[in-house]
Amino acid sequence: MLLLVPVHAASLLSANGHKGAWAVAIYWFVHVFRLPLFFSMSGFFLALLVSKRGVRQTARNRTLRIALPLVAGLLVLIPLMVAASQHTGVIVAGDGKPSAGSPFAPQPSFLWFLWYLLILDGVAMATWLLVPGLLRRAGAAIGAGLARPFPGLVLLAIPTTIALWPQLSWTAATESTTFIPSPSVLAYYALFFGLGATLCAHRYLLVAAARNAWRWLACALAATVPAALLFALHNSPGYGSSPLIHGAALLVYAVATWASLLALIGLATRYLNRSHPRLRYLADASYWIYLSHMPLMVPVLALLAITSLGVPLQFTIVTASALALSLLTYALCVRYGSIGRVLNGPRRRPARAESHSKIASGLRRRGRLTQPAGAAGPRA
Repeated sequence: MLLLVPVHAASLLSANGHKGAWAVAIYWFVHVFRLPLFFSMSGFFLALLVSKRGVRQTARNRTLRIALPLVAGLLVLIPLMVAASQHTGVIVAGDGKPSAGSPFAPQPSFLWFLWYLLILDGVAMATWLLVPGLLRRAGAAIGAGLARPFPGLVLLAIPTTIALWPQLSWTAATESTTFIPSPSVLAYYALFFGLGATLCAHRYLLVAAARNAWRWLACALAATVPAALLFALHNSPGYGSSPLIHGAALLVYAVATWASLLALIGLATRYLNRSHPRLRYLADASYWIYLSHMPLMVPVLALLAITSLGVPLQFTIVTASALALSLLTYALCVRYGSIGRVLNGPRRRPARAESHSKIASGLRRRGRLTQPAGAAGPRA
């Protein structure tokens, strides 16, 4: 979620006259793993909810957590972004054209992920009811792949390449102005969604991923360089239309994606297996950051447009300001309010007396507070 902010900062700067290889490189390297990881985690937690609460309660949960924020975003956040774009002249569309028409025209825009996720959730819950043995068979197949990293990568990459084949470029590009999903894009992300659901149903696969985490990472690093070179060749005028280059670029890219994804899952299982309060807070805030960052970026970019600051500094300011404003509004207005309850469930505000008690006990342990509360201490 947090990586989406610098990606969109680079995209906005590129769309507003600051094109360059730097923006393409940021977008490419982040998207090797970011969206597949998104959908894998979504599949994992959907399977977890279904196993604990059943399909009916899971459908209610997904309606509250995903459908309701999507509707609110369509009615409030996207119109705010489009209106800000029209008043400032900042281009937000991926095609490089200024925003036109009513700000309230229905379009998924940067919230397309929630729309695709709702579709996959619905299909997954229907599959859970109609084909209950599918996860068991998928677990056996993926388990065989995880046990042998190199052949397993190729087997995972082949259907991924087939799903990406209709795409003109290297990635699963969605159309942000329509709610009609692309079948190939949906199939591509469904593969990673299915991986997450399978990992939840067969937890021993997480152990296997952790055991081979460093091997997956080595594969990811080894595949990323040729994937980047093939991507550059794919975009060149002389070779871009070659089916051979297109297929090779997609295959190596798919290998890099699966290896990166499995390496991240394995390393997290291995080294992030205890509570981290600060990471948990960022995880809670990340959903709000995703929803709110684009309307915040547009006015910041408009202010920077009248300065003579260089592109690296503008990129840093747009990224940092969007993160800071999103975190500030989350802390002040969202976390303990009705919006926070919808996004993450209820969060209990720490009581002031409880906070004071924790501070006092911490001071006592360090030898800085030896008197009981209210007792008069010795004069200096």
